[in-house]
Amino acid sequence: MRRYVYLIVFTLVITLSFGESELYFDDIQFNQYSEIQKNSDSLRVVQAVKVTTLDPIYMKDQYSIRTVNYLYDTLFIHNTDGDVVSNLVEAWDWKDERLLELEIKDNIYFHNGDKMLAVDVKNSLDRMLGNGVFKDFFNDIQNIKVLSERKLEIKLKGRNNLFLSMLTYYMCSITKVVDGEIYGTGPYKLDKITNKEIILSKNEDYFEEYNGADQIKILSEVSDRKRALLYFNDAVDVVLDITPKQIEEWKKEGIIDKSIVADKNKELDTIAIIFGKKNRYFEKREIRENISEVIDRDEVIKNIFIEKAATTFFPETLFEANLSLLKKNINSEKTIKNTNLQGKEIEITVLNDDLSLKIANNLKNQLAKKGIKTVISPYQQEAYLMKIESQDYEIAVYNIIFDERYLMYNLGKVIAHDIGDKGVYNATLPFLEILKDEREELDRDKIYDKIVYLISKDIPYIPLIHRKRVSIEREKASI
Repeated sequence: MRRYVYLIVFTLVITLSFGESELYFDDIQFNQYSEIQKNSDSLRVVQAVKVTTLDPIYMKDQYSIRTVNYLYDTLFIHNTDGDVVSNLVEAWDWKDERLLELEIKDNIYFHNGDKMLAVDVKNSLDRMLGNGVFKDFFNDIQNIKVLSERKLEIKLKGRNNLFLSMLTYYMCSITKVVDGEIYGTGPYKLDKITNKEIILSKNEDYFEEYNGADQIKILSEVSDRKRALLYFNDAVDVVLDITPKQIEEWKKEGIIDKSIVADKNKELDTIAIIFGKKNRYFEKREIRENISEVIDRDEVIKNIFIEKAATTFFPETLFEANLSLLKKNINSEKTIKNTNLQGKEIEITVLNDDLSLKIANNLKNQLAKKGIKTVISPYQQEAYLMKIESQDYEIAVYNIIFDERYLMYNLGKVIAHDIGDKGVYNATLPFLEILKDEREELDRDKIYDKIVYLISKDIPYIPLIHRKRVSIEREKASI
């Protein structure tokens, strides 16, 4: 069933408009560190990219989404078996195939002390539907009506067999805005926020027992090596956004202890070459395909990763490999001549961090041997994110992050907002209504496979490597 949840999320995302969007303050999610939080006063976590927004309706990047489960709750959640279960909801009932009635729990309080009422749920969802970056995600909601202090109903325009699953997504977090301040009901509340640090404190009035740390500090540092040194100097307890290869190197250098074992989390990472709008040349699918054929992925990632280069468009652990096999770079000289790339200069936009620069330099050296000139343009975090957001680049080295729980949502987010691929957008539109209305598992599988095929065929980006994201962490956070 989980693959259908992912699929409806993706399909809904790609129906979003490609209008102008803004850059907001990022987000984060650390529930995978629940064990390290126990019996500790403070948990200090450092990640590569800073949090840009704490408002769930404006979140688009995985770095920011990591904070959601700490600050907010949704009406429904997925349990450990992947089934949808109630969270803020006491009872619910489908009155018919379009009308959902909800009764919320009686002991929920926002961080400002206000009790959560049905009207707050309506206002929160209405706010998302009116202003959220993924508001079209829920464009089949016709209206929301408050029935009493604790009851409300949501009426849909048509049948949607996966609507409860959609209510588990972070943009449906229940919030309350008072005098411009946003409050959630989660196990932590915001204490302090600066350009480099976010401090969360435990919510003592949380409606469920929660054994987390009394305080969580979320730091950002773009340099992989500096994040490792923060760990070495006892300044942080958890380091995110690193690779097994880097851990091996840091052990040899004595930066981290040789006994430390990397911890795999739920995030998967695809490092890819993406195409911007600065040069309309790369909007042609055949050009993207030709560039993909001339790149030797093994050569690009040599001496950087311990994992093998990508052989499929999507991570093999998440999709059937035969649905998205990549073409091998055969007769690359002929392909280059066909693209008229020889003699042209291509700008590679990268984030100014250790890993991205290594990849860009390897790519530059490889293309130079084939007669393709390139120049590397590194940017600091704010400028890089603005470049990606506005698509003001020719090609860029980009990290596409997938969450195993919301895989298709994350992929859809990248295609619809980061890459803005209208070809995929248009090709998949006809499958949306069929999917929402389909009840048979076999028929859903066929729809799913068709969308996977269409995405990989369009080549919205060139994957270089798929990898499991890892972290290093201390046994205890009681510093």
